[in-house]
Amino acid sequence: MNHNFDYRNKRVLIVDDQRAFQIMLKTMLINFGAEDVTHIGSAEDALKLCRNDTFDLLLVDYNLGSGMNGRQLFEALKANNLLPINTVFFLVTGDNSKAIVLSAIQMTPDDYLMKPFSQNELNLRIQKAFNKKEALLPIYQAIKDKNFEQSIEECDNAIIYSARYRNFCRLFKAELLIEKEKYAEARIILEEFIDAHPHTQAQLLLGRVYYLEKKYQQAIPLLTEIIKYNPMILDGYDWLAHCFRDGGDSEKALDIVQRAIKHSHLSLDRQGLLAELALDTNMNAIAKEAFFAILMQTKNTIHQSPQHLINYVQAIILVAKNEDDPFKQGRLLQEISGLFHRPSQQHPYVEQGELLALEGYSLASIHNVKGNQVKAKHTLLKSNEAYLVEPESIPEWLGAQLANLLTELEEFEFAAKLKPYIQHSNVHSEKLLASICGEEDSKEVQFQHHNKLGIEAFTDGKLEIALQHFETALSIAPLNTGAALNKVQVCLALLVEIERPWPEITKNIRDTLIELEDFPLSEQQSERKAELKKEFNIQRMHAKKRASS
Repeated sequence: MNHNFDYRNKRVLIVDDQRAFQIMLKTMLINFGAEDVTHIGSAEDALKLCRNDTFDLLLVDYNLGSGMNGRQLFEALKANNLLPINTVFFLVTGDNSKAIVLSAIQMTPDDYLMKPFSQNELNLRIQKAFNKKEALLPIYQAIKDKNFEQSIEECDNAIIYSARYRNFCRLFKAELLIEKEKYAEARIILEEFIDAHPHTQAQLLLGRVYYLEKKYQQAIPLLTEIIKYNPMILDGYDWLAHCFRDGGDSEKALDIVQRAIKHSHLSLDRQGLLAELALDTNMNAIAKEAFFAILMQTKNTIHQSPQHLINYVQAIILVAKNEDDPFKQGRLLQEISGLFHRPSQQHPYVEQGELLALEGYSLASIHNVKGNQVKAKHTLLKSNEAYLVEPESIPEWLGAQLANLLTELEEFEFAAKLKPYIQHSNVHSEKLLASICGEEDSKEVQFQHHNKLGIEAFTDGKLEIALQHFETALSIAPLNTGAALNKVQVCLALLVEIERPWPEITKNIRDTLIELEDFPLSEQQSERKAELKKEFNIQRMHAKKRASS
């Protein structure tokens, strides 16, 4: 320990929602010699304060009431570059539950403290953390400067000259090499280290390297042994699951991740892996719960996103579509409706217009699952009309889902307009869409084939052939309004071509127009329908005049 350590030149920030603990901790620090101690009650206020000020030491409670917790504040500070490299961050928790403790450890703050702790323990831990930070500062500076070669050189210097942190720096160097995908160099360091010092962290890093090198037969036994004798090292479960998944055994991988989740559910990456594996193995209910956990854990954090919200909506839809019990299906769909109760308050991170579009998509999905496709289409077209008119303005996280539902509702033309603007950036969303789509892709291909042939025949003046193709297209997709309007247009052309009324064609037009009364139409389709209806009325008047003359 550095006996010259001086609290007087340290600026300290305490973040805790309990006034009594603030005062107690401040008193301890003053007793150590600290003169500049600030305390605050919420993560949000701490984040604002750190945007305008810097501190040498942050002592942050894990549980901070409503809003962000201490772990999430740590993430936010790092993401916003508000933690100087020489600042020491302590996570403090009075909750000794396994999930909280493991979550705190995995965040890798400079240190973490379990309440209650003595004044002497606090003093020793703070000084130890500052001494380590000071010794390794050149490494952290090189990393901040994004100078990889310099960071490796500083690690080598510390390995030579710093006996206290030599082993830490050897493992740290291996991690830097892994991040730069220099797996062979990292493997040599780790294998030599383990030969001399059997060390769990080194073994874990080596298992990760084996996985990244696709050496699954070496990675699996090593990682299996780690979690057998150290069941609280959750990263071991994650890398072992990756090995089995990439090796083709997703069911085994799913089982491993579920075991890790039982120890601690407070990891977004692990919940994301659980969701992915559950979808791969058709365990859709497990995927739904994982997406719900992600939605809840990202609330009020830097990770909150409409993508998590729509992933959860889609997961509910997927489970509901495969549920045979109407009562259970109804309960599932109620979960979606509940997401949009006072939506602006629940989802302030989504712009109002986008939120209304998402709500419309979600409600339309409910109607579709219940079998009311006409109502589903009406809800979808009305709530997302702006994106159908200007598809280039559609949010990235909504485009693929909207196009998929339009396809399910047999509005293939609208879906086709959206597809050039769709960006697939979320693996979970893609897997959910693939699971929800089912046979829709082949149905669309057949429809588009006949609709295209009908348009070509109509253009070439082959009206009867065109009518056959449009009727076939509608037999595949009875709800497609575009094909129905095409059919009416062909029938009207046939009426013009013949000199006497053709009752079958007249009836065909009338029946189709009556069916279209119940179909929700876009503004453009409504205008086209009105023009066709007007033309039909004119044709009927001409037919009556011919019949009376």
